Amino acid sequence: MQLKSVDARALEAFHVKCQRQLLQIKWHQFVRNDAISATTGLPSISETISRRRSALFGHVARLPDDVPAHKALNCQVNLSLGRPSSSQWHRCPGRPRNRWVDQIRNDNNLPPVDIWRCAVSRGHRGVTLRPLPAKR
Repeated sequence: MQLKSVDARALEAFHVKCQRQLLQIKWHQFVRNDAISATTGLPSISETISRRRSALFGHVARLPDDVPAHKALNCQVNLSLGRPSSSQWHRCPGRPRNRWVDQIRNDNNLPPVDIWRCAVSRGHRGVTLRPLPAKR
């Protein structure tokens, strides 16, 4: 599912409204939204969404090859290169839809293949898990 610009604006308005409540700023005080964001130091909600979208892309790219989510994302990356999954595949008529992979491309200003390579090469090799806290 993709985030539409109308929904992004509504989420951003809600985000700023919550920050105003935290700072106890009333509507009649006329404080600009950028001043509120500077005071709280929080990133915009669209930045947070794009960062988490990229993190999810990397997570799915590093899954084992036999996982359906990995296969589907790999198919989308191959389609962005113009490599269909089979010879019988054809695009539906009409305007091409903005896919999730296209949003990843717009977030990072890189083609999905480069993001895929970075995510896969990053891997989880050598990562140690933190021990669970002892139960009391």
